[in-house]
Amino acid sequence: MIYAETLNYLYGLERFGIRLGLENISAVLHRLDNPHHQFNSIHITGTNGKGSTAVMIASILQSAGYKTGLYTSPHLQDFRERIMVNNIMIPEKDVIKLTGLIKGEMNESSPLTFFEFTTIMAFLYFSKEKVDFAVVEVGMGGRLDATNVVNPIVSIITEVDIEHTDHLGKNIKSITREKGGIIKNNGVVILSSLKRDVIETIESICNERHAKFYRIGRHFSGEIICSNIKYQRFKFKNADYFLDKLEIPLPGEHQIVNASTSVETALILKKGGFKIGAGVIRKGLKGVKLRGRLEILRNNPFIVVDVAHNPSAAKILAGELKKINYNKLILILGILKDKDSDGIISFLAPIANHIIIVKPKTPRSSNTQDLKMKALKYLEMVEIIEDISDAISKAINMADSKDLICITGSFFTVGEALKKLND
Repeated sequence: MIYAETLNYLYGLERFGIRLGLENISAVLHRLDNPHHQFNSIHITGTNGKGSTAVMIASILQSAGYKTGLYTSPHLQDFRERIMVNNIMIPEKDVIKLTGLIKGEMNESSPLTFFEFTTIMAFLYFSKEKVDFAVVEVGMGGRLDATNVVNPIVSIITEVDIEHTDHLGKNIKSITREKGGIIKNNGVVILSSLKRDVIETIESICNERHAKFYRIGRHFSGEIICSNIKYQRFKFKNADYFLDKLEIPLPGEHQIVNASTSVETALILKKGGFKIGAGVIRKGLKGVKLRGRLEILRNNPFIVVDVAHNPSAAKILAGELKKINYNKLILILGILKDKDSDGIISFLAPIANHIIIVKPKTPRSSNTQDLKMKALKYLEMVEIIEDISDAISKAINMADSKDLICITGSFFTVGEALKKLND
């Protein structure tokens, strides 16, 4: 099987949709000798910030000399972005080989979903590569997510908001309970939300399971020293440590929360006997590589991409865009049909001068006419150009040097934009 055929097979598994539960994946992992038991793991869930936090923790661990696997989703341009070791994507030959291996152990009467399959692939690859750590990002929820077979040293829950209500529940407490399902008996838990309902729910689960609980605002904190569109400096404090002038190459106040959570994780690991000093933490944070998060691709005009794909992320993005000096904002917007497009548009449309609605190349894309009607509630200058490449060309042609073009709405939208602008 060549690589292109392998990808076609993997993406074909998406026809089985979302199936929450651990029985199927556990059975296949058992037949493969439980590769996820062969390395230390850090498990991360949340609505927003989990991907950024995962990348920061992996960067710190790698800087400390630990061979580090990183499993995140979705990808922006290349399937192999999902599975990395020391910031290097899984080779195509390993994707082909592991696909064949997993297929051989799969029960045809109960086929694996796309996410279950790729999760097993990640665990097999990390085991094969003999990683010291794997930083594992939850796909959806937590309790019944395919990744929840790991037994992590630390479980992390980032900001929680309303999402995936068909699967996780209709309110913040029920959604938080699902995410709190990654908490293990006698485990260690870090929470980076300040929402009262989230705190109370996670604290209750920790008490039930006798887990140690550390949360931002009480046990640790991060405070911005200086911030601009290219980098930020901050200071971190907990009961035992004070670290000043830490730097991340990422804009946005929310990234300080993610970075502080990553520092707290590293210091908990240090307390547990792992060799992670202050210098390593500084180096790891400064060397973080993360695409698609308030990322500036060009100047004159400014072109920014951001993967905001839910209302809470759109609210953060809108707040950060307001801090940039520009004359006119041209918004290129492509949203998936299973997302809260009304909520996303309600935060982004009011600050835009012109909106171009696009349709990313996935069956999950929203109807562009529906998105246009929603955006027209906020401004008159809304048009549809379904092809993202054509939309970017139009935006660049109509923009002046002091204007801002922001491309957002989904990972798919940003991924196609990166391909166009990088080419």
